[in-house]
Amino acid sequence: MKKIDTSQWKNFRIGDLFYKLNLRIKKGDFDKRQDTSTEKTEEFSLPLVNAKDGNNGIMYYGRPTDFESAELCLDIVQNGAIATGNVYAQIKSVGVLWDAYLIKPFASLNGYSLLFLSGILQKVLKSVYSYDDKAVWDKVKNNYILLPINDNGQPDWAYMEQYMKIIEKQVQVSIDKLTNVIGGG
Repeated sequence: MKKIDTSQWKNFRIGDLFYKLNLRIKKGDFDKRQDTSTEKTEEFSLPLVNAKDGNNGIMYYGRPTDFESAELCLDIVQNGAIATGNVYAQIKSVGVLWDAYLIKPFASLNGYSLLFLSGILQKVLKSVYSYDDKAVWDKVKNNYILLPINDNGQPDWAYMEQYMKIIEKQVQVSIDKLTNVIGGG
């Protein structure tokens, strides 16, 4: 794949594109040992973001009735020795346990655009924040990210979506080839 030409892209302040969701645990007498599970079950079916490196930031599952939740947002890990600054696109509904938070774009975006944005935000945040300097929203919102722009000088959401759809197709072709080679198809 050829390198993306970013020479015509523009810097945008993160806080001008996103706002923080202040999701809470609804259960008053919440006890992590009794009210979460490390395995997804019928009872514990809501993924919960936390200071997790990998698995899309999901470390636990909770009861949907115990947590406020959101979808089509980004999860920022604010704390964690390895995970600080990780950014995950959360397409489906998730709740927040702790050490992470969700941000939502002011624009109405789909999962493809969020996947594009998660990589860009993570590249910036991982270079700035660490275990000793947490990626809290009050600081993160003042960082800048470089994005493609449309003719009006605004973020080109359509480009981001199309780019990720192309990546998805390329990955699927690779998976299909691999499946044929190993005999699973």
